[in-house]
Amino acid sequence: MSRDAERPCPVCGALAGEPLHERKFVLPDGHPLARGYTVVTCGICGAAYATPLPDQSAYDRFYRDDSKYADAATGTGSGAQAWDDQRLEETARALAAFAPEKSTHIVDVGCGAGGLLRWLAKLGYTNLTGIDPAPACADATSAIPGVRGITGSLFALPTVEPAGLIVLSHVLEHVRDVSAAVDGLKTITRSGGRVYAEVPNAAQYAEFLVAPFLDFNTEHINHFSVGTLKRLFASRGWKIVSCGSKAIASSPTAKYPCAWVLAELPLPGEAVEEMPADRSLRMALSRYVSASHSLLARVIARCEELGIASKEIIVWGTGQTTAILLAETPLGGARVRAFTDSNPMHYGRTVSGAPVVPPDALRAWPNIPIVIGSLLHGAEIAGSISARGLVNPVIRLDPGAQ
Repeated sequence: MSRDAERPCPVCGALAGEPLHERKFVLPDGHPLARGYTVVTCGICGAAYATPLPDQSAYDRFYRDDSKYADAATGTGSGAQAWDDQRLEETARALAAFAPEKSTHIVDVGCGAGGLLRWLAKLGYTNLTGIDPAPACADATSAIPGVRGITGSLFALPTVEPAGLIVLSHVLEHVRDVSAAVDGLKTITRSGGRVYAEVPNAAQYAEFLVAPFLDFNTEHINHFSVGTLKRLFASRGWKIVSCGSKAIASSPTAKYPCAWVLAELPLPGEAVEEMPADRSLRMALSRYVSASHSLLARVIARCEELGIASKEIIVWGTGQTTAILLAETPLGGARVRAFTDSNPMHYGRTVSGAPVVPPDALRAWPNIPIVIGSLLHGAEIAGSISARGLVNPVIRLDPGAQ
């Protein structure tokens, strides 16, 4: 049964959201984003999205002040990790086919620490600009030889030379007001200029499942297929040039599905083809919900086997998986002495009243077990704990872990 959604469809603007899944999170105290929402699919165009949500200004503040990408050592997109750097190189080489002239002005909106632009500079591009709402990200981008970094966002685009190619790499899934964002790109695109947009491919979430409901998180509030991404750009007056799907690295051992579209700003009077609805996305997401429930049941069983709810513990990680596990598993009932995280931006904050401390602070509690809140990066984090010389017992919650 359809119902009027509190948030219009980000692709077609319709108020015809059909509920699919309810989601809750336990977030750091004072966190500005939603602590729960409903994932719905649009009865008109088939797109999937979260509702209700805070307004766009809350997301603007979050990515300005709390961006996890601002720490180049821990955030993806900088290339600090070898697997992430390889992903950035592959993306840069693919982009080179869409803008063969090395003097083309390429603008990466939501550039993070500038890793993609660094690779484009290595490939010989000489007119590169990165825009990011986090000043630390803009500064890191400016430090790359031959690259300009500017503080700004999709909703506060700085004045720049019109671009021949704009890159939106894993940006649109984070944006509340999607249509306005896509419209705004026209102000910094030259006539005949192009946009390359890459997002998680919601049609394949179930095939790449690594943690229950991880794709339905606080930051990913739009869920695109190739078809709905094409429809988004076409509906805003962009001509679809090419599209596709691929899998990229999300850790040293895991892949993540992506959808991408290359769209062009048409010349005056040039017609834009209308794109059809995607009626298959809801079914694909239903499979993902079912598979996530099954995996969540296995994580709950592991928590019960380990007696997590009766223990005093330290939780390693304040990210998306931890937010879900605290809300959905016995982890939320444990006595948490402290949280820790590799990203220093979290230090000094609290989660449900428990402090977030640097890893070295755990030396004060050598006998309290560390529960790793990530299922995707459990092995890496366990290795980091050992490398730091921490002697705490380590508990991994990913099914099959020892």
